[in-house]
Amino acid sequence: MSTTPDQALPSTDRPSTLRAIARIYPYVKPYRWRLLGGMAAAMGASLVALAIPYVLQWLVDGPLSSRDAALIWPAGLGVLALGALEAFFIASRRRLVMRPSTRIETSMRNALYAKLQDLPVSFHDRWESGQLLSRSVSDLSLIRRWLAFGVVLLVVNIVTIAVGFVVLFTFGWLLGLIFLVASIPLWINGLLFERKYSVVARRSQDQVGDLATSVEQSVHGIRVLKAFGRGRSKLEEFSEQAEALRGTEIEKAKAIASIWLWLLLVPDVAFALCLLAGIWLASQGELTVGQLFAFFATATVLRFPIESIGFFLSMTFDTRTAVDRFFEVMDSENTIEDPAEPRTIAEPHGALSFNAVHFRYQDATDAYPDLVDGVELQLQPARPWRSSA
Repeated sequence: MSTTPDQALPSTDRPSTLRAIARIYPYVKPYRWRLLGGMAAAMGASLVALAIPYVLQWLVDGPLSSRDAALIWPAGLGVLALGALEAFFIASRRRLVMRPSTRIETSMRNALYAKLQDLPVSFHDRWESGQLLSRSVSDLSLIRRWLAFGVVLLVVNIVTIAVGFVVLFTFGWLLGLIFLVASIPLWINGLLFERKYSVVARRSQDQVGDLATSVEQSVHGIRVLKAFGRGRSKLEEFSEQAEALRGTEIEKAKAIASIWLWLLLVPDVAFALCLLAGIWLASQGELTVGQLFAFFATATVLRFPIESIGFFLSMTFDTRTAVDRFFEVMDSENTIEDPAEPRTIAEPHGALSFNAVHFRYQDATDAYPDLVDGVELQLQPARPWRSSA
């Protein structure tokens, strides 16, 4: 079990995922235009991909139907030009977002380290070192990957799906309606997936911190473990923690697998239904072969955005948990503050003495409830000592 003092809030008290992740905006703000530029480039690539089916429709209904070989080459070159433009947008997206995301990670890690240096010793007594280590390394790396890859494609894919459905309706309203209705289970399962996965993701990341603490303590205390022959008991403790983390990761995998089932099954069912309906409409003369071909070309373009929603949702919920864990440290209050205007002593002199000094273990009252004040150590007043300075 995690021994961090700050635990995840109950689901009813937690802010929304969008509001939670928005807390990192001060770190993102200096690089927001490059990230928005990368998102715009990714959007351009998706729109170009959705434009290719229109060229294919014209190619099938025009040059191929009339067997006009003179127009086939221009159509092929048009598709090639659109493909090259799409590749250019994809390369631009990667170029725009990679460097800012690493700089954001660096600034957040520096801020976290500075905060840890500023917090009092009592804070570090309460927190395990592994928990702090996992927040400064794995959690911030997850946020960087989400900024460079996850959030860009999540937003772009959602917009692509919305625009793609409009394009589908232009080729055939009945086929578009079938594809839309068949996709409803995806959105329902997406909402259910968020509630379940966010809880498991938080537990997994806390357990990673506990495991890192166990390794760190064992490495630094290896001489003590060997001296007292505690290696086997420490190994058993580590194995229990590792097994608990393994169980949580399996639970995460099951949650992801459940939504992937719908993400793979629903599009295939929608394709089959649209194929049957499209063949019937084409046989009735209500749909041209070019329109049917362009419809399935568009549906193929939409297949990756639809199938990737589950992956990007899970990545977003993992990032939300990482942001929560990051700000658990950043929001910690420093109870010892330096004075705003410290006084300077021109000729320092005085006496150092210990009068009625008390000591007790921090968790003594929890372990021994009969002790009201815990374990105390009384030091007798010492003879005053005066500096010669």
